[in-house]
Amino acid sequence: MRSTNRKKRRVHALNRLLVLMGLMILILLLGLFTLNFIAGDEEVTNGEPSVTESEPTFNEGEPEEPATEVTEDEPEDKPSDVVTIVHISAVGDVMGHAPQLESAFDSATNDYNFHSVFEDVKPILDEADLAMANLETTLAGPSRPYIGYPTFNTPDAMVDALIYAGFTTLITANNHSLDTHSEGLRRTVEVINEKGIDAVGTYASEPESRVLIKEINGIKLAILGYTEHANGLEALYADSELENMINLINEEQLIKDIEEANALEPDLIMSYMHWGQEYADEPNDFQVHYANLLTREGVDIILGSHPHVIQRAEMLEVDGNESFVIYSMGNFVSNQRRETLGEGYEATEDGVIINFEIHKNQTTNETTIEAIRFVPTWVYRNKEEGDARFTYRILPIERYLENPDLPEAFNNSAKESYDRTMNRLSFE
Repeated sequence: MRSTNRKKRRVHALNRLLVLMGLMILILLLGLFTLNFIAGDEEVTNGEPSVTESEPTFNEGEPEEPATEVTEDEPEDKPSDVVTIVHISAVGDVMGHAPQLESAFDSATNDYNFHSVFEDVKPILDEADLAMANLETTLAGPSRPYIGYPTFNTPDAMVDALIYAGFTTLITANNHSLDTHSEGLRRTVEVINEKGIDAVGTYASEPESRVLIKEINGIKLAILGYTEHANGLEALYADSELENMINLINEEQLIKDIEEANALEPDLIMSYMHWGQEYADEPNDFQVHYANLLTREGVDIILGSHPHVIQRAEMLEVDGNESFVIYSMGNFVSNQRRETLGEGYEATEDGVIINFEIHKNQTTNETTIEAIRFVPTWVYRNKEEGDARFTYRILPIERYLENPDLPEAFNNSAKESYDRTMNRLSFE
């Protein structure tokens, strides 16, 4: 009995075990299906699993590499470009007429002092790394009389004042370079150099090069200076002697000098050109021709002087080369004005400081002119109360318009000057 009973119990137990095992297998299958469905690992298509397009793939159980990766020749942390900047200021003619000399003379010291003339523009020029002006006079020294027009000889103190104002380079090639003949021309260069700044366009001895190279903040600048003529005084000298003293505008010489400049691999080439017709509002054919030639040959900035009035500025493009040109920057300081020359000559009172901001990307070696800014100036001339001599000051006009310290008549003249300058220098 027991056996039978034991056997029945074993059968019942086995049946229960089979039922439990079946249930467990069913639960396991359902669980696996549910997990796969929830995870979205598989979808059933005709009974076969397929990988969807959005599903990541795997290699040997490891995640695949990201879609964007850093290669050996592309560093993960690329260094920033290094950019250096040079600020350049340029002005037009610095004259030394007789009333200016009288104004600067100090009878107590028996000497000259022109510093006060530049006091108002000094803060602007001090910001420049390179400041240039056309010195339209000679420094022949006290062995000759100090005189103004027509054959200028100015005291050395003028250079001291220009250095005080912030100028670092003086252009000496102009129509008055030979006013005191070869001796005065050479002494002018010597005095400028002895005072620690550069002269461009005339030479105390045979030049090794006509190209002045200045390297500032890692930017190499080439500077050239030329004049159309020397008031006929060049006829007193043989061509070979002239070549060793002064740069006269000559197409062959210009091309040769620019080729030499380019061979020195500058980042920027600038040229001062003393040219054109005095008091003319517009450049003549000579100026336009040589502006295009300079641009074609690779000059980047062309600065004009001699007309004693401001002429237009523009961007030129010739044979794929581009340049900025201002045909005349007018008078920075002189005794020329309506009161001395008559009606219609008011523009001789006008000048401009042109500020250039030059950038060089030291990483790509690319140099660009990032900004060109005009600061209109006007020459204030007045006999102050109790003084028999004129006072001269170069005023940055915008800072002095409607200035209560100036008489109303001077404010009006300054405003007219500002309008004339901005109208002539408006360009795209």
